[in-house]
Amino acid sequence: MIIKKLKLEEILITLFPFLIITGPAIPDISAVIIICIFIYKIFKNKNFKINKNYWIYIFILLNLWFIFISFFSFNFKLSIIDSIIFARFIIFIIAVTYFIQSNENLLKYILYSIFLAIIFVTIDTLFQFYNYSSEEGFKSDLFGIKEKGLYGRLNGPFNDYIPGSYLSRFYFFILLILFINKKFIKNKYILSFFSISLSIILSTIFFTGEPMAVCTTLLGLFIISIFLKNYRKIILTIIVLSSIIILVNKLFHPFYNDYKILNNSSLHEGLVIEKSFKCNDNSLKTCSKIFHKQPSILTTLRNFKDSPYGEIYITALQMWKNNKITGIGLNNFQEVCKKTKKYEKFNKNFGCGVHPHNFYIQALTESGLPGFIIFTCLIFSWIYKFKNFNKNHYKIIGLIILITIFWPIMSTGSFLKNGNMIFISFLLGIILGIKSSLITINE
Repeated sequence: MIIKKLKLEEILITLFPFLIITGPAIPDISAVIIICIFIYKIFKNKNFKINKNYWIYIFILLNLWFIFISFFSFNFKLSIIDSIIFARFIIFIIAVTYFIQSNENLLKYILYSIFLAIIFVTIDTLFQFYNYSSEEGFKSDLFGIKEKGLYGRLNGPFNDYIPGSYLSRFYFFILLILFINKKFIKNKYILSFFSISLSIILSTIFFTGEPMAVCTTLLGLFIISIFLKNYRKIILTIIVLSSIIILVNKLFHPFYNDYKILNNSSLHEGLVIEKSFKCNDNSLKTCSKIFHKQPSILTTLRNFKDSPYGEIYITALQMWKNNKITGIGLNNFQEVCKKTKKYEKFNKNFGCGVHPHNFYIQALTESGLPGFIIFTCLIFSWIYKFKNFNKNHYKIIGLIILITIFWPIMSTGSFLKNGNMIFISFLLGIILGIKSSLITINE
């Protein structure tokens, strides 16, 4: 069997798409194991060279800057701990890249693992989507995990509202399977299977209620249709099929039709709705229940300043104005927000968030202008590796994945949060290690 031919680190990397589903602990432990094996092997074999991977130097510089600013931070302990452990993300990216380039077949295993993991998350999330009642909303998924907190959002097999983000970040690796297996494109049955699968997955991303996941996925499909003319028909098919699936559900799924709006504002859970249903104790009577849910992205944009994102961004930028060079320190946003009275007027509706919810604003606020510049240079150093992307299909996928992660005008998780950054580091490790693995897969 294939699995027996793989070494421990290769097994962990192959299974990583499934490990991410379990939560932050197991992927983090697995990443540490992969890092340890990588360090052992490069010292033993002495065959690792940085060559033209200048992004590594920029990443190291960023890490050193994080450590330096800790001495000027609001809370030294919070900042220095996150600064030191941040280094493991660098090594993990390099390790994944190294192992992919060391085993020509590993990328193939990873891609099919991603495909299976995406199918699993899609089925589980759709089960929860259709496991619905007007009285309770979305119920549990296949494993009994129930959404809690934000009404109208799906969690799927996760303990957080991230199935849309998970699917969107892995989405384009499925297209990569088509790009590097030309025989799939020529087989109408296989092509139809992938097209239908991608359409259902895209629809599921929409159903999760994560607007940024939808927007970045559509942006990626748009980029492919612009630069890869031969795949326009496939992309058009995916969009048309998913639009039909979404439209049918918008028309007939009770979630979109069994309520009336009582109030709609850009505030946190500012959309207030009333749902009517048959009473449990008397089916002849009609009962009602009021729910608070997140407003649509259009409602949020109309009055962005009073929305949670507006308040968080304004608060963060005010913090930066008072700490332009060294910032407030890593992971200090909530600490400063809660303990400094002058920022209360900027977050009167939502309160203090855990972090600034945007990578670039977070870099600016927590590490100052120099940290922001180094961070931005790091992103551009990765983008530069995919220059001439219109001539290589794998490069367009790499570029799109970078866009889905680092598109500046969107809400994001924290680049210090273990689960989020381990996921991102895994994606970066794959796309940076793809090039040398394509020859074997094409054969």
